[in-house]
Amino acid sequence: MQLNSKKASVIVVSMLILTAFFSIYASKVSVRDNISSYVPKNDPDKLIYDEVADRFGLNGMILTAVKYDDVYKHFDEIYRLTETLKKLDVVDNVISPVNAPRISTTEDGDISVGNLKSTYDFSDKNSYEPELLKKELKNDEMIKGKFISENGKSVLFAIGLKKNVEEKSAGLKVENVFKNENVDYYIFGTAIANREIEEIVKDNLLKLIPIVLILVMGVLYFSYKNIAGVLLPIISVLLADIWTVGIMELLGIDFNITTSAVPIAVVGIGTAYSIHIISKYYEELHRGISAEEAVNETLKHVGTAVILSAFTTIAGFLSLLTADLTPVWQLGIFTSLGIALALLMATVFVPSMLIIFKPKSKINLSEDGESHILKYITEKLVHHRSLTLSLIIGVVLITTFFIPKIKSDMQIENFMSEKTKMVQSSKFLRENFGGNDYIFVDFIAKNENNFRDFYFNRAIRDVSEFSKNYEIISQVTNIGDVVANLTEGFTGIKYIPGSNSAMEQDYMLIEGSEGIDKILSEEANESISQMMVNTKSFSKVKIFEKELKNYINENILTEYTIKEFDIDNTEHVKAFENEIKEFIISRKGKYISQITDLFIKTKKINIENIINELDKNYILKLFNKYLEEYGEEPISIKTFENYLNGKEVDEYISEYYEYFIYDYEPTLRANYVETKLKNMDLGISNAQIKELSQYVNDEEVPIPGGKRILNVRITGIPVLTNKVNDMVFENQKESMMLAYVLVFILFALQMHSIILGLLALIPITLTIIVNFGIMGITGISLNAATVTIASITIGTGIDYTIHYLTRFKKEYRLSKDKFKASVRTSATSGRAIVINSLAVILGFATFIFSEIGMLSQFGILTATAMLVAPILTLTIFPILMTMLNNNLLNKFSKDSILKQKK
Repeated sequence: MQLNSKKASVIVVSMLILTAFFSIYASKVSVRDNISSYVPKNDPDKLIYDEVADRFGLNGMILTAVKYDDVYKHFDEIYRLTETLKKLDVVDNVISPVNAPRISTTEDGDISVGNLKSTYDFSDKNSYEPELLKKELKNDEMIKGKFISENGKSVLFAIGLKKNVEEKSAGLKVENVFKNENVDYYIFGTAIANREIEEIVKDNLLKLIPIVLILVMGVLYFSYKNIAGVLLPIISVLLADIWTVGIMELLGIDFNITTSAVPIAVVGIGTAYSIHIISKYYEELHRGISAEEAVNETLKHVGTAVILSAFTTIAGFLSLLTADLTPVWQLGIFTSLGIALALLMATVFVPSMLIIFKPKSKINLSEDGESHILKYITEKLVHHRSLTLSLIIGVVLITTFFIPKIKSDMQIENFMSEKTKMVQSSKFLRENFGGNDYIFVDFIAKNENNFRDFYFNRAIRDVSEFSKNYEIISQVTNIGDVVANLTEGFTGIKYIPGSNSAMEQDYMLIEGSEGIDKILSEEANESISQMMVNTKSFSKVKIFEKELKNYINENILTEYTIKEFDIDNTEHVKAFENEIKEFIISRKGKYISQITDLFIKTKKINIENIINELDKNYILKLFNKYLEEYGEEPISIKTFENYLNGKEVDEYISEYYEYFIYDYEPTLRANYVETKLKNMDLGISNAQIKELSQYVNDEEVPIPGGKRILNVRITGIPVLTNKVNDMVFENQKESMMLAYVLVFILFALQMHSIILGLLALIPITLTIIVNFGIMGITGISLNAATVTIASITIGTGIDYTIHYLTRFKKEYRLSKDKFKASVRTSATSGRAIVINSLAVILGFATFIFSEIGMLSQFGILTATAMLVAPILTLTIFPILMTMLNNNLLNKFSKDSILKQKK
C-alpha cells in the first residue's frame, strides 16, 4: 500500500481516537502480588494449600505485633484490640494472648482447656494484677514465645480474613484498628503487602517512565539532532503502552511486580522499530527525493526486516507461555501485545506522521550514507579477526565457569527496600516471634472421629518434634501438644497416653475451646501442625521439607488398626517397636533393639520386683504425697523401710500402701524404664526419655493395615515459594528452547538458509552465556523477572542480526565482494543498530533505579544483554561473512522463501 497525505491524516486521527479510548481504562490499573497466585490453579500443591487455608481460616492471614514497655500491664488494651478486630465485617477470626488456647488449673485442682479471658476480666484494668499474670504465664509454652515475646515487650495478633473479601481494603480496615489505638505496631501479610507493593509499583512507573523517556530521547536527539527523530519514536511507544495497559484493564488483568515491567519494556524495545524506519527515511532523503517517496521507499526496503524483527522479538516473549508461573506468561503475552502495537505504530503511525510533517535530516553521513567511525572499526575487525575471535572466546569461557553458581529466589521480601513497612515488620516478627510465615503439616483421618485416637495424635506430635530439630522452625502449635500438655496437667508428665479411652476424656475437655478450630476440624476429621518459619532463605525450607517428607514416608502409618496390646503377640510387639522407633527417630535419637526388649520385660514382670530395684527415697516421696492427699501425715524413711522389711508399723500404712501401689503402678513402671533408658546412649534429652518411658503403660497398639486411614500433607507459603523456585528453573529451560526454535525458523525462512539461520544464533547464544555468567558472578538470583531475560535476549538480540544480514544481503548482491559488503553493512545499518541498542539499553537500564530489587536486577541483566548482543553482532558477523565461501553467499543473497511466496 502506497501512503499519501490523505491516508496519513486518516490513520493519525483514527489512532489518536483509539488512544483516548484506551487511556480511560489504562488510568484505572491496579496492582496485586501474591506468591500463591504464581502457581497454576490446578497445580496439586496449590490445591492442597487452598483446601487447608479454607478449612482452617488461613485466608489472608495477617500477623500483627504490638510493642509495649511491659505487655502484662496492657492486657486491657490487648483485650480491647482483640474484640474490636473480631467485630470487623472482613475478619473471620482473631487469636491473641487473651483468647489463645491454654491449659489452666482451678484453685480446686480442676484441669481444663480454656484461655486467659475466661479466667480474667480484662475489660477492667484493675481486675488483674500484672505481676501475678506474668508469673502465671512464665512457663506457659502455649502462650509465651508464641503470642507474647520472650522479653515480655511484644504481643502477637493472628488475624484471619473472611473468604472472598477484597484483601487490600480489608487489610486497611485491620491496620486502622491499630492506628486508632495509637500503638507501636508491625503488621505483615499478603493483604498488607499488596497495598504497599501497589504503591511502590505505581510510584516506580511514575518515576521510571519519565526517566526512560528522557534517556531514550537523549539518544535519539544525539543521533538525529531534530525534533521529529526524537518525538516520533517516543510518541509511538507511548501510544503502544496506553493501548496495552488499557487492554489489560479491559480484560481484568492486574499488574504484579513482574508485569509492571511491561510498559517500560515496550518503550525500550518498541522504539527500535521506529528508529529503523526513521534511519532509513533519512537515508532515502539523502538521495534527494521527496518525503512521501522516502517514506514509501523506506517501507519497501526495511519494512519486511522491521516486521521480521518484531516477530522474532514477539516469538521470544511468547515462548514464555511455556511457563507455569502466572506472572511470567502474563509478561510474555502483554509484552508481545505491546511490541505488536509498537510495530503497528512504527509501520503505520510513524510513516503517516513523516508524510504529514516532512522532517529533514541533520545527521552526519558520507556521500554514500555511511558512518565514518563504524566503517573504520569494521575494517580493523575484519583485518584482525583471529585476535578478535580469541578475545570473545576467552570472555565467554571465563563467564561459563560461574553459571553453576546461579540460584533461584522468589521471596518477594528479599527484593524490597529495608525502608518498606513489610520488610521492617518481617524483621520484627522474626526477631521477636521466630518468623513471619508458617509451614502447615496437614493430618487427615478418613474415618469418623479418628482424630481422637492416640496414634493420630502421637503421629502429629512426633512429626512436630521432628520439625523442632531444625533451626528454621522456631515454634510449633498442634493438637498433639495440647493433648500432651493436658495430660501433664493431670499427671505432671507431658505425653500422649496409649489408650483411646484416655484420649476420649482428653477430647471432652478440648472440643469447643476457642481457637482450637484453627488447628482441629472435627467435622473434617482433620488437624494441622502450624510451624513458624524463621529464615529469609527458603532454600533451607526446601531441605527441611524433603527430610520431613522422608521421615513421614518411612515412619508414619497411613493405614492401621487399633488393637488391645497383647505382649505375647509377635505382630503387636513389632507394631509397638515401630512406635518406639518413630518416637526416637523424630527426636533425632538412636534406636537399639534392647529398648523394646526393656519395655516388654517391664510390662511382664511383677510390680514388687520393680519396686525392689527402684530408689526407696523416690517411692517414699510418692507415697507421702499420696498420704497427704488423703489427709494423713507423711512417714519417715526408717518407718517406710521397716514396713518393706516386714516389721510391724501402723496398720493404716499397710492399707494405704496397697492402694498406693494400685494407683501408682503405671508411674512406677515408667520410672523403672526411665532409669534404665538413661543408662543407654539414645541421643535424646532426659525430658524426652521421661515421655518415652510412659509408653510402657500403653494399653493399645496401632497395627499396620486396616480401616483407619491417615493422610499427611505438607503445605504453606514457604512450600509454594520453593515450588515456584523449581518452576523458575524449568520454565527457563522450556521458554529458552522454544524461543530458539521459533526464532530460528523465522530467520531461516527469511534468509533462505538453514546454515545462516544457525549462524544467526551464535551472537545471542554467546550473549546468554555471558549474562548467565554475570548472574553467577554477582549473585543475582533467578526469579520471575530475571527468568525472562534469556527469551528476551533471543527475541530482541536477533533483531540486530536481522537488520545486519538483511542489509548485507542487499550489499553483497550489488558488489559481489564480501569484504566491501561487510564494511558497508556495518557503516550503514550498523548506525541504526547502535542507536537502537542504545535506546533499548537505556530503556532497560531504567529498571536499575527501581525500589524493587527484582526489577533492578532485571534492568541490570537486560541492559547488559542488550549491550553485549549488538557488540557481538557487529563484531562476529563482519568476520563470519568474510569467512563464508562465495557459493553460500550467492545462495543467501537470493530472495527469501517468504518473498518468493508472495
